[in-house]
Amino acid sequence: MSKGNIHIIITLLALLVFIPGLGLTPLFDWDELNFAEAAREMVVSKNTAYVQIGYEPFWEKPPLFIWLQAAFLWLFGNHTWVYRLPNALAGIVTVNLAYHIGYYLGRRTLGIFWALAMAFSFAPLIYFKSGIIDPVFNLFIFLSVWHWYRITRCETENTRPHWHYFLVGLFIGLAVLTKGPVALLLLGLLVISITAYRGRWHDVFSTRIFIAAFGCALLVGLWILHLYYSLGAQFFDSFLAYQWELAKGQIPWHNQPWFYHVIVLFFLCFPAAGLALPYLFQRGEEDFGLESWHAVMRTLFWIVLIVFSLVTTKIIHYSSLCWFPLTYFAGYHTYLIHTNRGQNHWIQKVSLTLGALVLLGAMFVLPYLLSSTSIPHWIGQHLDAYTLGLLQNHETGTFTAFIPATMMVTLVFPWLIKNFMHNQWHPGKLLIAMGTVGLAAYYFLLPPMESLLQKELKQTVTTESAATPYVETQGFKSFALYFHGNVSPQKMKGPWLTDTFVLHRSQGKPYPKQEGKRIWIKDANHRENARLITKSSYVADAYFRYQFKLIDSQGAYFVWQRR
Repeated sequence: MSKGNIHIIITLLALLVFIPGLGLTPLFDWDELNFAEAAREMVVSKNTAYVQIGYEPFWEKPPLFIWLQAAFLWLFGNHTWVYRLPNALAGIVTVNLAYHIGYYLGRRTLGIFWALAMAFSFAPLIYFKSGIIDPVFNLFIFLSVWHWYRITRCETENTRPHWHYFLVGLFIGLAVLTKGPVALLLLGLLVISITAYRGRWHDVFSTRIFIAAFGCALLVGLWILHLYYSLGAQFFDSFLAYQWELAKGQIPWHNQPWFYHVIVLFFLCFPAAGLALPYLFQRGEEDFGLESWHAVMRTLFWIVLIVFSLVTTKIIHYSSLCWFPLTYFAGYHTYLIHTNRGQNHWIQKVSLTLGALVLLGAMFVLPYLLSSTSIPHWIGQHLDAYTLGLLQNHETGTFTAFIPATMMVTLVFPWLIKNFMHNQWHPGKLLIAMGTVGLAAYYFLLPPMESLLQKELKQTVTTESAATPYVETQGFKSFALYFHGNVSPQKMKGPWLTDTFVLHRSQGKPYPKQEGKRIWIKDANHRENARLITKSSYVADAYFRYQFKLIDSQGAYFVWQRR
């Protein structure tokens, strides 16, 4: 079968996996809602120069991903699936890229198994159907890594590297426009490490490196010039200050121990992580023709893992670029078994069994909590008021939430058991089985989880936004208020913009809308129907209770009205 026909088959299968069900659950707060609200405001305000939240500059993210969401929003209207469509398309491109690279390396079957591992490992499958930035960001970084590898092969292939230099700069520029300068850091560390390992410094210290710089500056520079003309240096000062806060760990609820990403990758990138584990270290039985590519994949994995383990601020998807080397080595191991040139190592058997048991436990415990009408005392005594409010007031789930766990037992564990008895049991069957379980989790487990975590919040912010324009959250950060409340630019233009008390407290900032609105509701001298939404675990001091009366104290969220 020709390469083009296989790409068509892979694309059709990816369409069936990634596109259906994108609108199955409402957007999750707060990453998905953050970007979706920014895209909605971009369309409403017709301001595409920079990202906005509350119709004022949002310092944390460049605009490319928001541009993609806004473009689909403008084309198709305001639907949940629209905000997740960019990542689904990125997933389709990613699995085709995996096959393309395998074909280039001279092992078409390897490319097919890599695509299978990328599409059917648990976390990548779920995230390609999400509305967060990282899948698109990772794709652009990996494309720049791939073209840098092609640069190192040009002498052997007797080809000119100029076009690959330009594409390195172009794709890393797209990555910077997607999430920020961390893309340059990751690519720079990879290039330096690989160059030092091979001694090919002429690839770096060459005038052709300016071609890559031109490709990057062509994209990023045009946006920077336009933004500087619109806002001056304020955006960049605030953006870089926020990135520095992330690196130092100045956001407490994101701070995690150093081994956080090791645990996340091991269990959530199942089964790719377990299959890839032995290949993350040098192995003597490798294909000689793939040695240089394996060095790139290992280096990429360890650089990403080390960098994001050293950074204090940690979120699950920060290390998601590691999915590329993990799924590659999982595909490579499957390729070796398929061609009768390898066997399942004992460390793979143990790690796969451990990962499967933990996932199975989670898939049983979560539906149990969803279907339970009362929380056991031994669990409840360790939970705060907010978590108890969520668990005690949710709608009781149905038996369908147990379908993923049941499929895990019937599809995945038979392979694991047989794997202990047969050294060459085909991992491709495990990948297909886990992909089926992942889809079942997306369709049957994720909706009740979303309802548990967000239904009450959505109802509360929708109700209160309809009751009064003067409503904000207090004590927690959420984008649900603006998105589900369908906040318009006019609603952000209130008395807090001219109130002398607010201007004094905000120190004369030029964009005091969100901060000023919250200060005005909470502390300014007025008699408006103003309200604050807090979590039930919020500890209100005497001053707060003097200013506000509690008008809704049911569930996980409380509503307070200004006296």
